[in-house]
Amino acid sequence: MVIDASAMVDLLARTQDRFTSVRARLAGTVMHAPAHFDAEVLSALGRMQRAGVLTVAQVGAALDQLRRAPVTRHELSPLLAGAWARREILRLTDALYVELSDTADLVLLTTDERLARAWPAAEAIS
Repeated sequence: MVIDASAMVDLLARTQDRFTSVRARLAGTVMHAPAHFDAEVLSALGRMQRAGVLTVAQVGAALDQLRRAPVTRHELSPLLAGAWARREILRLTDALYVELSDTADLVLLTTDERLARAWPAAEAIS
């Protein structure tokens, strides 16, 4: 399964409305993500801390969990051309997840409603 940053953030931040569903869906799966995944998760956690949703300590703990998460990170260079070809319908960073999902023939899990609307083949948790 390809996990996008939104799903991982909901898991790490233990968001009330999505944590349980994401955790249940990921149980027993092998997770994959494009290499930029960690940067996107870091950025989202930082936004949540600045907004007062998470404390500095909570972000630190989440980053420790992220480092230990059993996610296979995939190089971006093989995904770039396919992501670029999807530029009319997807944000390019989202297109990298979609391209990995397509080329590896894996389900893409997201909690990002915009991505789910743009790419209906994604499995969305809302």
